[in-house]
Amino acid sequence: MFNRSNPKVLALEALMTLACWMSFSPSAAAQLVTVQAGASDLLPSQGGAIHLQGSNYNGYFGAGDLGGAFGLGAYVNTTFHSHLVTLGDQPILFDLPTDLFASSHSYPTRGVGIISREGKANIFVFAGDTALVGGTSFFESAKAKLPLSLAFIDAPISQTLHFYSKNVISRQRTSIQALDWHPRKWLRTGFAGGIGSNQPYLAATVDVETDWLSLKTAYISASDRFRRITAPSIFASEVAGENVLAVIKPSSNFLFTLGHQNLLQPSSPDASAPFLRATVNQAQSTFDLREFRFGAGIFQSSFQGRRSAAEDLSVSRRIMNSLDISLSHFSTLSGSGPHASNFSSSIRETISPRLSLLQVINYSQGRTTVLYGGTYLSNRFTLGVDYQTLYLPFRPNPFSQGISISLRIRLVGGLQVNAQTFRSASGGLRYTAVADTVLTSTFRPAVSDTQTTFKHLRYIVRGRVQDEIGEPIEGAALLIGRELVLTNAAGEFFLRQKTSSTLPLQVRLEEFLNPAPFRVIAYPKMVAPALDGAAAQAIVILRRN
Repeated sequence: MFNRSNPKVLALEALMTLACWMSFSPSAAAQLVTVQAGASDLLPSQGGAIHLQGSNYNGYFGAGDLGGAFGLGAYVNTTFHSHLVTLGDQPILFDLPTDLFASSHSYPTRGVGIISREGKANIFVFAGDTALVGGTSFFESAKAKLPLSLAFIDAPISQTLHFYSKNVISRQRTSIQALDWHPRKWLRTGFAGGIGSNQPYLAATVDVETDWLSLKTAYISASDRFRRITAPSIFASEVAGENVLAVIKPSSNFLFTLGHQNLLQPSSPDASAPFLRATVNQAQSTFDLREFRFGAGIFQSSFQGRRSAAEDLSVSRRIMNSLDISLSHFSTLSGSGPHASNFSSSIRETISPRLSLLQVINYSQGRTTVLYGGTYLSNRFTLGVDYQTLYLPFRPNPFSQGISISLRIRLVGGLQVNAQTFRSASGGLRYTAVADTVLTSTFRPAVSDTQTTFKHLRYIVRGRVQDEIGEPIEGAALLIGRELVLTNAAGEFFLRQKTSSTLPLQVRLEEFLNPAPFRVIAYPKMVAPALDGAAAQAIVILRRN
């Protein structure tokens, strides 16, 4: 039961009332309403959400059960004069120009945020609470935790120099001032200093980007109790000490990567708990020779006095544009657990633009398995079955062959159903299923009857999401035009269209199903659909942080 005397509950009820008013008021009727519902045992949950879009506002209301706990989430954002105002649940980004190695730092909050512009400076102020969020791809909820107020300022000093000021008042205080200097096209440096959650912080970085070299170096002084915002989170990781990542590209056929990182990782959701420290070293290379692609890598890590090492080798080749063959070998070289190795080979055959077949032979610990899969694409439904060799550090035998199944069905009235399976960190098979549709302000399907008939869509956008060494990235989210698409286990995505009109492409990091942190390195901002047999691949390159 809700305590109706609680002012936070009353504020949330007022927000929900406002959302409902915007849905049904003639003066503020929503131009578009999107409805989602689903269930998953990846995180045991079921629920749904409504997105509202009007001429001068966006709104959201979500509700559901997550792990036996019921939760609600809501927000409304609109413009008032020249200010952008958000009321309700909202993530706050706290990034610094010295974040060369860290992933994006986003903190969930619940309150009122205002973005305004004074001269050349952008100012963001917020008052409310930190929040503990929950949910899935089909609904999100939040619960207020600690009082929070902040003021962020970013202002250009010159064409090459930018100033940032990040100030937070919560249970503990944060005040960090930073400079971003870009004196040359190929050279960028950063400096940041101050306190974070009452702990001293200092960072200096150099970033070099040329045609043949990508070099990132940083030295960061931060204690194991440093926090940008005093908020409960298991994802707010940091880097500390000396960090180097060098990617050398002497030719288009050869790439070599060397890295050394010192990481700070939260040990629990408790914001007062100290970080855990770890060190990771890596050396990787890929090169092409006579239509073969070879890859090799070695990794060494240390954590709480324990050291481990692992290596991987791979070779692949494409034959006659219709056959892909690859071989790979993974093994642990040292560590506290038993040493393990895995050898696998795969053959992927492209039968037609709609149909491809996959065969995987896997050998591990004296056992041989043969697996079959493939993909089928059509306007009405898409089905894919794929396999991956996964490294699962929480299992005695860390290498495991994992199956990935994806299904999309388009039904009448604009209704779409998506289902996917995943492997948890313990190796368990999990699923997620989502249904969504788009409605008008009168809650009628936004797709007309003529549009719901399934016609052959002649044009297609194809592409692949990969990291800097060419490894595919599964579960990446891309917005092509107004359609959100996800990559399969091979890092591939596609979208069918009725015409060849050029579409904008965006990488939506916040909607990735892949839990690993990434940064965008390169992607085409526009893509052009083409006929099935003539569609070229759009390549998106991400960096694993």
